[in-house]
Amino acid sequence: MNNRQLTRSKSNRVFAGVAAGIANYLQADLATVRLITAAVVFVVPGFGIMAYVLAWIILPEEGSSTTGLDTIMTSLRNHQDRGGDPHPGDLR
Repeated sequence: MNNRQLTRSKSNRVFAGVAAGIANYLQADLATVRLITAAVVFVVPGFGIMAYVLAWIILPEEGSSTTGLDTIMTSLRNHQDRGGDPHPGDLR
């Protein structure tokens, strides 16, 4: 049985490393996976963009367990720790 794990690539990324991670996992040509990813994003923009963002949020980064959601939450916590407004645009 193969113990491969689907992850986002750290070294071969254009945006978030999703396409490169999929290519690594499937042992497929990276250019082909990027072309298919771009085609899906342009042909079915709502679904394609949402699928890519969800993959970025869910998939851990190669060599770690950090997901895109972890990165977002850390950034929000750091912003609040620096005294940032937790409710931007709120008139409290």
